[in-house]
Amino acid sequence: MKIIISSLIFMLTVSITGQAQILKKLKQKAESTVNKTVNSKPQNNEAETAGNTSESATTENTAPETSSQPTTTSQPTTSSSTINNNKMEYPFIMISDAKFYFADKPFTNSNDGAKTSFTSQDFIYGRMELGGKTLNDVFKISAEPAKGFHYLNYGILITPKDKSKIKYAQSIENTVYNLSHPILIRENEMNNTWLNFDVLADPAKINTFEGPTTLPENINELKFPAGMDNHTGKNNIRRIFPANGEYTVQLVLWNYSFDDWGVPLESEKNLVALGTFDYNFSAKDAATLIDNSTKRTDAIEMSKKMKTKLHKLPDWWSKIYKSNEAMLSAAKLTPMIKSYISQWGLTYITHRIYPYSNTGWTLFTDSQTGFPVSRRSNAEIYLLYKDKDGTCHIASVTLDEKYAGGGTYGSPYLKGLWNDEFIDCSAIK
Repeated sequence: MKIIISSLIFMLTVSITGQAQILKKLKQKAESTVNKTVNSKPQNNEAETAGNTSESATTENTAPETSSQPTTTSQPTTSSSTINNNKMEYPFIMISDAKFYFADKPFTNSNDGAKTSFTSQDFIYGRMELGGKTLNDVFKISAEPAKGFHYLNYGILITPKDKSKIKYAQSIENTVYNLSHPILIRENEMNNTWLNFDVLADPAKINTFEGPTTLPENINELKFPAGMDNHTGKNNIRRIFPANGEYTVQLVLWNYSFDDWGVPLESEKNLVALGTFDYNFSAKDAATLIDNSTKRTDAIEMSKKMKTKLHKLPDWWSKIYKSNEAMLSAAKLTPMIKSYISQWGLTYITHRIYPYSNTGWTLFTDSQTGFPVSRRSNAEIYLLYKDKDGTCHIASVTLDEKYAGGGTYGSPYLKGLWNDEFIDCSAIK
């Protein structure tokens, strides 16, 4: 019996000792694993940067310093994409052959005069060179759906130069996906190995036109000044440039990749070229920048009107309108028209009433009460005038009177310069 009890005690002791040794080994192994994990953590938050795909809105700004060399797409400067050894990786195809040049005068056949830094007093023009390859081949422009015209998409991103962290809204990806506009590529540019384009053009030297959507359906959509024009307009300038100082301006020229049916492929196959320059902004220049933005829009509108410029007076101009209305006599109308257009600095030349106009007046009433509000002469009055810039115009005005009560009307007055068109001054006799 003593032998049996002794054997049981010995076996129990061995079992407890074995379990203790096993637990000790497991503890040592766990501590070793923890230490290895802590010691192997990357420095400078590299692991956090590389793995932070859900927080792609924040990243480091690695804009290059000013250099005399042209900007290339092999080292993009600002992105929310993964950082790998200080090189950005974008979710589309970067065109490594593209090199960008910028100048304060329009480029012609070379990149002479290129600069890498500008002030808010400068006009700015860009040039993209494609290493001997044609614009059509690099951007696959001919694969676009057949619409009778060609285009590339153009986007601009402006960020403070000293800003170390940016949001996704300030990224190249967002600029490509959401903040780009199509620009017209003319037929004679398709086989060039370069592209000259506007960035912030002199209002008198606009050459690049953009549209509102990235997939335009009609060439008439491409009728707005391209580049930084919208960034320097009165609605956006204070948001884009919140303070004086240095800004990095990055621009992208890109195109979709299309399938055989002209349908854009997935965004990862977009063909993108990226250029960069430095921009020194001063709020003292804001008024001029805003004014130039308005002038660019006006210049395009004028250019459009000049294409439909009249070269002779209407055939009916020499015919006489007959009316017994004293208010429509030349003695009454001429001084009224002169006084009316003088508010814009316009010079009266002459006027006519359309000979086939109806006589009498058209009455306007209140939609709820039915009471008279005003009346308008049915006579269609056209005038010739000269603008301050020396151009001649033909336009129409209306003659109105407000209701004064008791079946009477107040003094007549003129409204509008309707259907305004340019006409050769030499055609006016």
